Amino acid sequence: MDDWPDWVQQLPVVDTPFPGCRGHLLAGPHGQIVFWSFPTGASVPRHQHGPQLGLVVAGQLQLAVGDDTRTLCSGKHFTLADRVPHAAVVAPGTLVIEVFADPDRHTSAQRSA
Repeated sequence: MDDWPDWVQQLPVVDTPFPGCRGHLLAGPHGQIVFWSFPTGASVPRHQHGPQLGLVVAGQLQLAVGDDTRTLCSGKHFTLADRVPHAAVVAPGTLVIEVFADPDRHTSAQRSA
């Protein structure tokens, strides 16, 4: 899988400060789902927010939580409790679906016309 299907790519693009990643946002009053693509890979610095879970659809990532770092490949998932600091290194070509409990975790970027 090179990227998400057309209907996902039509969702709003996430405004993110992390180079190398592109996200498509599905949001509602009870949380958010982001379909992430990492065409060239990315390094996501340590940060924290509300609870989340994630599923690696393709590729792999290294997830650092506290002193523990683990590699997650296609088909593996993770969960993070509220306000747990974490970071990640994501391999090129990786696709991840993340579900956030916070309904305002991400905002959509302005698309150029």
